[in-house]
Amino acid sequence: MRFQRSSKVTHPATVVLDIMMNRLDEVVPFMPNIESIEVKEREELADGRLRIVRHWQGTADALPAALRPFVPREALGWIDTAVWTPSEHKVAWTFRTNLSRFYDCSGTNYFEPHPGELETATRIRITGNLDVHADKLPAVPSFLASRLKPQVEKFVLDLLAPNLTETAAGLQAYLDRRKKS
Repeated sequence: MRFQRSSKVTHPATVVLDIMMNRLDEVVPFMPNIESIEVKEREELADGRLRIVRHWQGTADALPAALRPFVPREALGWIDTAVWTPSEHKVAWTFRTNLSRFYDCSGTNYFEPHPGELETATRIRITGNLDVHADKLPAVPSFLASRLKPQVEKFVLDLLAPNLTETAAGLQAYLDRRKKS
C-alpha cells in the first residue's frame, strides 16, 4: 500500500534538514507519541550522503485504549535506517520492528523549500510503501490472508500515520520555541 503525507513547517528547509539529520533527539519533547530517539550508528559516506541508524521508542498513546494493555512496549519501538542526501533535501528510509516479519515499510521523505515561500518555509513530503505479509499473521488461515491484507495494511498505516505527521508538528513547535529564546 503506497502512502503519502505532506506538511508545512514555517522555517527554512536548510534549518529543518539540519535538525532532522543532526539534532532530532531535541525534538522528542514536542512529539507526543515518541518517548525517545537514540542514534545507534552514524556514517558519512564518500559521496556526501549520510547514513544514520536510530532507535525510536514510541508510546501507546496513539493506540486505541482497548488495545493498550495488550501491546508490549517492545512492539512500540522501531529501528529507522536512513540515508540522507542533503544536496537533494531528501532521505531514503526503511524501518523494522519486532513485528517486521509481518510487514515491510520503506520510503523517501523530502524536506524542500516550500513553493512560494522558498526562504521561509519547508514542505515535508513523506512517501512510502507498506507491504503487510498477511499470510504470516498468527492465527490467520492462508485462505483469508489475501482478503484481510488491505484491512490489515490500513490498520497498520493508521497506527503509523500519527508518528509520520507528528514529526512535522514537533519540528514546528521545537523551532518556534527555539526562535523565541
